[in-house]
Amino acid sequence: MAESAPAVRPARETEIDELAQMWAAMYAYQRAHGMMLALRDDAPEIWKRSLAGRLDSPVSVILVAEAAAGTGLAGFLAAQVKRLPPHLSAERGKVGFISEVYVDPAQRRHHIGQRLVDAAFAWFARAEVGSVELQVVIDNQTARAFWEKQGFAAELVQMRVRLPGETA
Repeated sequence: MAESAPAVRPARETEIDELAQMWAAMYAYQRAHGMMLALRDDAPEIWKRSLAGRLDSPVSVILVAEAAAGTGLAGFLAAQVKRLPPHLSAERGKVGFISEVYVDPAQRRHHIGQRLVDAAFAWFARAEVGSVELQVVIDNQTARAFWEKQGFAAELVQMRVRLPGETA
């Protein structure tokens, strides 16, 4: 018997604690793959507080994929709509931005990331977005390959330097 696809839907307020745990795991993974920007110790709590009004609004959504048999969440994707400055909006004045994506390691290789992206693209289409952008840690080859499979192409390279006397 084939597995049924996990439900993908906007997050609920009751899931914020679980989302924050996944968000912290996502950043730990990114740090292990070369992300230079360190987080504050209370970053997950700050992120949780930022979710008010972002779970499902006209300009922001946190999509979740439910884990099998009601055992919690398998992953999440955070998306926003940004307005472009007039000089950059020859086609459409809005661009989509995917700020975070995470799939629980035990749930990977089951097309959950694909389902989250498909749902985000549908949400962006309803928001009349002309294109979508995101950032990927440069040494995270798995993520880069995933996004290229979704049709994304490298456009810019973000660079960072620590000023003398600053520590990680």
